[in-house]
Amino acid sequence: MKLTKESLREIIKEVIAEADGHPQILKKNKEVAHNWATHMEWKSSTDKEKYGDVVGEVIHHTLFEDGTITKYDVKFGNKTIKNIPTSMLEVVELKEHSHEATEEDDEEKDDE
Repeated sequence: MKLTKESLREIIKEVIAEADGHPQILKKNKEVAHNWATHMEWKSSTDKEKYGDVVGEVIHHTLFEDGTITKYDVKFGNKTIKNIPTSMLEVVELKEHSHEATEEDDEEKDDE
C-alpha cells in the first residue's frame, strides 16, 4: 500500500481524535460516528401546548463533519415537524450510529 499525503492526513486525524477522547468525530470512509436522539420531546410548555405533550420519533437530523447536530425532523403522533433547532427539544432516548455528514442546515424547509 502506497502512503499518500491525503491518507497520512486521515490517519493523523484519526489518531488525534482517539487521543483527545472524541470518538464521535472519528471519521472512517467519510462517515461520522455520532450520538443522536431517537426520541425527543418539547422543552417548553408553550410548545407542548401547541404541538402536544408527547414523545416524538426522530426521522431525520442534520450532521456536520465535527459530529454537530443542529436540527431534527420529529414525528409527533401523525404530524411531522421539520427543522426543529436542538435547543427547543429535550432528548428522551439517545443512540450512536454513523453516516456521511449532510453539511446542511436548511432554513428553507417548512413545517408540515
